[in-house]
Amino acid sequence: MYTFHKKNEGYSLVEVLVAIAILLLALVGPMTIAAKGIQSARYAKEQTTAIFLAQEGIEAFLSARNGAAIEAVNNGDISTSWDWVSGIDASCFAATGCNIDFADDDPLGTVQSCATAENCRLYYDESDTRARYSLSSSGGTQSQYIRKIVLVYDSTPGNKGVQIESTVSWSASLFSDQVQDVTLSGAMFSIYE
Repeated sequence: MYTFHKKNEGYSLVEVLVAIAILLLALVGPMTIAAKGIQSARYAKEQTTAIFLAQEGIEAFLSARNGAAIEAVNNGDISTSWDWVSGIDASCFAATGCNIDFADDDPLGTVQSCATAENCRLYYDESDTRARYSLSSSGGTQSQYIRKIVLVYDSTPGNKGVQIESTVSWSASLFSDQVQDVTLSGAMFSIYE
């Protein structure tokens, strides 16, 4: 009569290696998707910041126009509400453009020529409560953003207007630090005269 002996069975080395390979393949896909998601979220954050900085450049000139109009009304001569435009730095009307630093109490702030891109680099200051991005390197760390604002007089007869183009450039980490830019356009007119 035959007797059966129970044989100790286990996994062979090959079976274990195949199981590990399958497990690794199952993990690599989701890890890659997660990494790409994080990169895309970082780029979206960079792009959103650039859009807000470009919008801020346009709004600075609109604020200056409104402030000049209020001052003209308070002085009783509304015809002077557009005089502030002649006081804008000439570089803003040139192809080189300009940038604005909001650190001052002046609604328009300090206007600086963008003769070189580094002149218009923005610095991030976490302690500043009004404007975290400024042109001042004191107290701030250099950011990747460069803002250039170009103004063009509206040549339509009878109009007193200025076209505003605000461009923010930055090195996008998602695209191997390739320079990306966002350009927003706006216009302002002497609506108070």
